[in-house]
Amino acid sequence: MHQKKQRGRCLRRATPTLKPRFFSQISRYKPSDFIIPRLYSSQVRSLILAVLLFFLSVGGVLVTTQVWASTAIVQTQQELLELVKQGKSLYQNRQFESALRVWEQAAAAFAAREDKLNQAMALSNLALTSQQLGRWEQAKKAIATSLNILQTQPKTPERSQILSSTLDIQGQLQLAVGESEAALATWQQAAEIYQNLGNQNGAIKSQINQTQAMQDLGLYPRACKTLLKTLELDHQNCQITKEELQTLKERFVNKGNFSSLNILALRSLGNVLRVVNQLEQSQMVLSTAGQLAQQSGDSQNFAATYLSLGNTARSLGNRKIQLETPRQQTILLTQSLDCIQAASTANATQLYQQATSCYRQAESSTSSDIKIQAQLNRFSLLVQTQQWSEVPILLSEITSNFNDLPISHPTVYAHIKFAQSLMCLQSRLSENSSNALSPILQLCNFVKNTPTSTGVKTLESLKIPSWAEIGEILQTALNQAQQLGNKQAEADARGYLGGVYQQMGKLAEARQLTEQALQQKSAFNDSSITYLWQWQLGRIYQTQQDQKSALKAYTLAYETLQSLRKDLVGINPELQFTFRDSVEPVYRELVNLLLQPLASQQINQTEINQENLKLARDVIEALQLAELTNFFREACVTSQPQPIDQLDPNAAVIYSIILPDRLAVILSRPQKPLKYYATPLKPNSQLGEVGEVERVYNDMFAGFTPIIYSSDLDSLRAQQIFYDWLIRPIEAELEKDDIKTLVFVLDGVLRGVPMSALYDSHKGKYLIEKYNLALSPGLQLLYSPSLSPNKLQTLVGGLAEASQGFSKLPGVEEEVREITKIVPTEVLLNQEFTRSRLKVQINNVPFPIVHLATHGQFSSQAENTFLLTWDGRINVKELDQLLQARDRPGRSPLELLILSACQTATGDNRAVLGLAGVAVRSGARSTLATLWSVEDESTVELMNRFYSKLNQPGVTKAEALRQAQLFLLRSPNYRRPYYWAPFVLVGNWL
Repeated sequence: MHQKKQRGRCLRRATPTLKPRFFSQISRYKPSDFIIPRLYSSQVRSLILAVLLFFLSVGGVLVTTQVWASTAIVQTQQELLELVKQGKSLYQNRQFESALRVWEQAAAAFAAREDKLNQAMALSNLALTSQQLGRWEQAKKAIATSLNILQTQPKTPERSQILSSTLDIQGQLQLAVGESEAALATWQQAAEIYQNLGNQNGAIKSQINQTQAMQDLGLYPRACKTLLKTLELDHQNCQITKEELQTLKERFVNKGNFSSLNILALRSLGNVLRVVNQLEQSQMVLSTAGQLAQQSGDSQNFAATYLSLGNTARSLGNRKIQLETPRQQTILLTQSLDCIQAASTANATQLYQQATSCYRQAESSTSSDIKIQAQLNRFSLLVQTQQWSEVPILLSEITSNFNDLPISHPTVYAHIKFAQSLMCLQSRLSENSSNALSPILQLCNFVKNTPTSTGVKTLESLKIPSWAEIGEILQTALNQAQQLGNKQAEADARGYLGGVYQQMGKLAEARQLTEQALQQKSAFNDSSITYLWQWQLGRIYQTQQDQKSALKAYTLAYETLQSLRKDLVGINPELQFTFRDSVEPVYRELVNLLLQPLASQQINQTEINQENLKLARDVIEALQLAELTNFFREACVTSQPQPIDQLDPNAAVIYSIILPDRLAVILSRPQKPLKYYATPLKPNSQLGEVGEVERVYNDMFAGFTPIIYSSDLDSLRAQQIFYDWLIRPIEAELEKDDIKTLVFVLDGVLRGVPMSALYDSHKGKYLIEKYNLALSPGLQLLYSPSLSPNKLQTLVGGLAEASQGFSKLPGVEEEVREITKIVPTEVLLNQEFTRSRLKVQINNVPFPIVHLATHGQFSSQAENTFLLTWDGRINVKELDQLLQARDRPGRSPLELLILSACQTATGDNRAVLGLAGVAVRSGARSTLATLWSVEDESTVELMNRFYSKLNQPGVTKAEALRQAQLFLLRSPNYRRPYYWAPFVLVGNWL
């Protein structure tokens, strides 16, 4: 697929899927929904074709290979009619072995009569029934013979009807054996034929099937658009409002529109909405599908919808866990909640309980496929939340049910899924260093706030499959994949099996299996899981003390992730929840390898070659972009930037990255080699303990209040520590090179540290007293010259009155008045400060500066990063739409976005990621914002000084901000860092 470049919005290319960590049921159709009442040349033929077409429209699923049996020949038309009726009845009653024999007889009988069309129909039904039994070679042979026969027949409507239904079955077969791209093409062909026949239901059915293949290929936006069109919602993307979905719900439920097609389309849409992180909308759509299935008595769709509802409730719970205070509660899943219920106000425990209830109800399905998927998802949830007491019974049930599953693509991955959960379970009983662990265990996601000290003892008393027994489960998956001829599934099974051997300490076998997995993966356009096996190989080499090979493997994993940056989150719906465990470590571990000092040197020595330093710098920047991609769930940096060191000869860039044993820093200066220095960090004494950098960070913020302040150096201890870590080792170089501006590319909690407040205890000065300061997401910045005084036309929006639960900002009106005295302004205040008015003003005049004096919040979650207007909120994801007029040819860009009253989310140490997200999403060359909300009076003073300095010729944005902060620092009322330190400039400082 080719990717269209489009500023501000990014499209994903077709990339094979990384198997999701919980399953969703594939498309199924209720047989009675698709009988085609069409008559042909004779009464017998019309009845036979109607029955056969009926079966061609039935969905089916898969398992083992056997030979084509011999058949008896039927003599009379009446016998043929009875034979077809019998095949239909046997199939409906799930007596597939008997049905298969009947279809073999029917195909032979029609062949003997040289009735080609009915022979093709019988063969297609034979292929469908073979799929139910997992006899893939028989199914492939039958469908191929049917299609060959149809190609030789005249192009009549009768033949087209049979061909379209046969293609439906072929697409289902292709999807079942992992040929998703082929399935998509086949269903597109079927839909075109249905359209030409005027068969709208058939066309819709094929379109819904296409979305299943699209999801397998990671094409979620495209799948969403197709489903919205099917449901007659005219939308270009998945940003659907709850009001629109409520209207959709009323259209189906109130009018009693209960067709299985509608239910299936809604369920598919709900699954896609979950993947693109529209979780509340996903829940609404799936609840509607569940109600329709319940009212229509469609038990198959009902069970599958419960499975999907469970997955969405679980995703909602995962999101809540990320935002709730650690150790706030103990999660227990014993309480039963209604599966179909609104959960917008529920906490993580309630959402996990709801997911458990949904999975339990799905487990009652008559479909073995849905049942095992629901059991596996509930089992992995028990492991994730460490509910050990319920594990033994479900473990036994799953093991027993595996014996009833036919060999198929889903069955192979069901074994892999089961093995992965068991690996997580086993990992709780053993303690390994991180590099000794298989990366598979990085995906375990144990809920951090669940007490485990007594839980592990309970776990030890259970009979849990050993590593060797888990290996046997994966060997079964490998054998089945080989029987199916599914090379990709075979590669994945080998990779997981290599992980098991790694845990067992059998490194030679682990390496061999992992290398075989990578070799098989290289034959496919499937890099979505390849990085996992490259990472696994790197860790194996590290354990074997082969640093050179480890570095090579890690570099390949990094390059794979870079190629997937635009698609990674989209192809695996769980990666946003697991990003910090399943993606970030690849970057950090590679930097750690690149910055390893020589064996003869201490950790804080600097003899790292320039090639490694440059790559380490690139990797640090790539991690910054990967975090933003994960933040938005799409790639959003689409402009053409240029390197920092080409912008300003008096600027130095300081890159930091927090590694397990040290804080590593790289200094970049124009026309100078890179310099590396590091500070050893105290190791954590126990798992889950807050690291040293975060401890110092917490100590620092305990002192950032307007009340607690002392001139005693003890109150500045944290700021001194950060200064000694980041600045002290390079003081001499900075002074020698006449550096005026420091640009920080910060990592982790360091992003929330106000660099201006770092304190040099030797000279008794804050860093802001020595340098202009700026923050950047990376080396690549949008070029922008300094703003000249005659280009300071400003659009000011402000909200002074209390609104939507936020307090008054009485200083906003004075702030706005002062700005109007200094620069030309257009003002939108209070009732006039609405989304629509803001957009109109931005469209009409290309203001170089947009200043928003309103409440706002930065969070590590895009959903909770917003700005307040009079009539609502502007979410960070909507900023590019609001400012999209800037993309017009000939329009000047937004040079500076000022957010003067925002704050970071309480208790969220990664909330400054939201500030970086706002800076990137707005498209502004520079963003001036606050790390925490400060008093109105001091903000008015600072903004007044900032605009006054900016209005002077040759003054850069960073210099103007510095002078404004120094004015507060030297004021008796505002000298405390609380008042001036939170203001930060992100992006271009010129």
